[in-house]
Amino acid sequence: MTPTPTGTVEIDPRPSGSQTPRRGKGTLTYVLTAVLPALAALGLLVMLGTSADPARMSPGSGPVDHSVQLFAAITVVILAARLFGRLARSVGQPPVVGEIFAGLCLGPSVLGALLPGASAWLFPMEVRPVLQGLADLGLIALMFVVGQETKQTSFRGQGGAAVTIAHAGIAGPFLGGALLASLLYRDWAGPQASPVVFAMFLGSALSITAFPVLARILVERNMFRTPLGRLSMLCAAIADVVAWCLIAAMTAVAGRDTPARAVLTVTLVIVYGVAMTWLVRPWLARVLTALEGRAEIRLLVLLAGLLASSAVTSAIGIHAIFGAFLYGLCCPAGSLTRLTERINSVSGLLLLPFFFVGTGLRTDVWRSGFDASLVGVTALVVAVAMLGKLAGPMLMARSTGLSWPDSASLGVLLNARGLTELVVLNLGLALGLLSERLFVVLVAMALVTTAATAPLLSLLGRLTARQRDGGARRL
Repeated sequence: MTPTPTGTVEIDPRPSGSQTPRRGKGTLTYVLTAVLPALAALGLLVMLGTSADPARMSPGSGPVDHSVQLFAAITVVILAARLFGRLARSVGQPPVVGEIFAGLCLGPSVLGALLPGASAWLFPMEVRPVLQGLADLGLIALMFVVGQETKQTSFRGQGGAAVTIAHAGIAGPFLGGALLASLLYRDWAGPQASPVVFAMFLGSALSITAFPVLARILVERNMFRTPLGRLSMLCAAIADVVAWCLIAAMTAVAGRDTPARAVLTVTLVIVYGVAMTWLVRPWLARVLTALEGRAEIRLLVLLAGLLASSAVTSAIGIHAIFGAFLYGLCCPAGSLTRLTERINSVSGLLLLPFFFVGTGLRTDVWRSGFDASLVGVTALVVAVAMLGKLAGPMLMARSTGLSWPDSASLGVLLNARGLTELVVLNLGLALGLLSERLFVVLVAMALVTTAATAPLLSLLGRLTARQRDGGARRL
């Protein structure tokens, strides 16, 4: 230790009795112990490489590591979804419109057409099952949240009007879808679609309202707490429950070898629904109440039950999303609000973008044949879908006492299909009920009807304000 001029003590880092190493001898030792062995090892590797038997080094003889593509794809997907979502919000659209568009841009319709090499490297076939697994997790989380939100929707004295309006919002689009099915079956149906199942599917698909998108639109336009906003949420909840039941029945029937097997599947679905309602629901309420204050364990129970319910419905023979939706309906709503928000945030930020990309990878406009028939059928489907959702609920709402502006706004709100429609369409494609060309048409319909919601609401608002100003001037 050596005193410094300031009075502090400086500690010598060298041990007592140590000597300063001599630089020349250290360099020589380094060369002998490090440099020469490294050069010798490098030379040995070169010799082994040049003497290898080419027959034993054939391509594909061992597993290929796709980690770089996988992590690059995950990064690109998440960033693209967030970027396009923010761009959509900046122009007055719900973020899901931008996220759907991002998925389409990353697929063969845009990226694959402009930069096929980059698309093939970013989304190789070996990586796609992993991305699909992430998308499936996002889907069941979404359907659980939809089930929870459906359960929390309160009637508040609007039950009778909501039921009649919801039924009108189902019957009109279902009829339109069935009529479209009779026209499109021969050239546009999938290989596994019978005429009846194809008509059921198109009718159910056109009857869907995107419950999460509707809620987001109402919040962004400050309509969530208004009587019209509550009524639209209730109508959407009732309509979606009926539509999902129709889709579940159609899924159970589609692609079955014998009528007896289809009947067995429907019976198992009914039994499972009854068991969830009368046995699992009260048991879950007791367990989650007993775990009050232990958030991590409650979340574990919630996620384990969600995955188990999804697995059961998948084993029965219908899609896992139905198990997730039913589980969301059976879980107690009020005490799980914070946990549901956590699941929803993780799903929306990290998992659902992969569903949009999966849809985009299946949507190839050019391979489907971009011609006059594709454009014409798309225009027809969009017109039928919008007319069915606008006319029926609007007329029914007017008959219950709502004003014409409110009735028209209600029809416009129920016309938003968004992400929920894409779930149905991917299910139809997986079951072989849709051809690739019709899948492209219906994806375009979902995008157009969702994107039209905000502009139509703004137009109705301006027209209503103009009428009020005209009436005030006349007075």
